Amino acid sequence: MQYLLLGKTGLRVSRIALGTAAFGLPAYGIQGPNEHAVLSETDAIKLVRASCEQGINFFDTARGYGESEAILGRGLAGCNSSVVATKVGVPDPSGNNSHRLNDAVMGSLEASLCALRRDVLDLVQIHNATAKDLGAGEILTVLERARDQGKVRFIGASVYGEDAALAAIRSESVDVLQIAINLLDQRMMNRVLPEAKKANVGVIARSALLKGALTERAKLLPPKLRALTDAASRTRETLGETWESLPRAALRFCLSVAGVHSVLVGLKTLSELPEAMAAETEGPLSSASMSKTSALTLHDEDLLNPAHWPIPETSPEKVEW
Repeated sequence: MQYLLLGKTGLRVSRIALGTAAFGLPAYGIQGPNEHAVLSETDAIKLVRASCEQGINFFDTARGYGESEAILGRGLAGCNSSVVATKVGVPDPSGNNSHRLNDAVMGSLEASLCALRRDVLDLVQIHNATAKDLGAGEILTVLERARDQGKVRFIGASVYGEDAALAAIRSESVDVLQIAINLLDQRMMNRVLPEAKKANVGVIARSALLKGALTERAKLLPPKLRALTDAASRTRETLGETWESLPRAALRFCLSVAGVHSVLVGLKTLSELPEAMAAETEGPLSSASMSKTSALTLHDEDLLNPAHWPIPETSPEKVEW
């Protein structure tokens, strides 16, 4: 496993990081017929411990991921070298004042410390931060206060969209940026990554497999997302991959992108871990393959942001090719 310094934080993190949304969110990713909605606690803890054994030392979670923090805390017991990134939501602005915002954020941080069994939170990211959240600076002020009190080591922002990403970098308070990057979504690569590099802001790439759309599960997407299924198939053909090898190529693409320090993988089973490790071992794609990837990018937010995907009314049926 390779490790990089996460921007100016000085944290040395594994190139592959484990995302834990599947530990606590029902129906995470593209669901196949008869699949369990949430990873069992026993299986999740086994996955965390197996990841540690394979050299993964970076883990991402959130208060908004159900029991994810608590399960991760139990799974990491005794693993002293781990780096944990969690998230705090932006409080509802209606009727809010500075005291209420402070109380809400501090309460969230205390709950995270307890659930994760930590004395200090390595990295706290503002969850789904907008340019407005980052420009106003109120939540950043609270997090800076928490850092001064020794509750938080570094501050981050998990964002959607270029405007929010640039606002995070330019705030000068954000140490780490979490953004979506994958074979089909390369929108952050032109302006955001160069700006992050100039500011020495750490970058975590999420959505490397686009919640399963860059795997064989693309065949299970609903008819309204047929354009995304077609794009995944076109990606496979362009890179000369099979459906089985496409996820590895997708992870290797993210590892190839200059300025990305760590790539989040949201594994749902222990059997998926070796494939992620193989991608890291093989490393970046060849220059010949990388030259083909720019033609694969999409720009439709409804396809690239899973929050916009329609919810299937019935169990999906696999598209045949």
